[in-house]
Amino acid sequence: MYHELSFYDRCWEMPWEETKEYIRSGHESTDDYDKTSFRTITLDEEKGIKGIVGCKKGHYEENKCTTSMHIISYLFAKEKGWTMSDAQAWFDNVKK
Repeated sequence: MYHELSFYDRCWEMPWEETKEYIRSGHESTDDYDKTSFRTITLDEEKGIKGIVGCKKGHYEENKCTTSMHIISYLFAKEKGWTMSDAQAWFDNVKK
């Protein structure tokens, strides 16, 4: 029987990344999203958490998403003290 994985489970399948400024959560495949719809939004400025959002293909018209934007990945600002293990623990807690 086929079981579709949740967003959070799919994110654990993709590699987590670390740059000079951010830790990026594992992410959903971007293949199903309109590439011109991607945006970075602030989720918690004090904690330094951002989200990369996008609109599913076929639902982005005239620079507007006709359904709802979906979080594809999270960004955790290292300047706010985030470590890879802290970000992964936060992510695990959110998925519950």
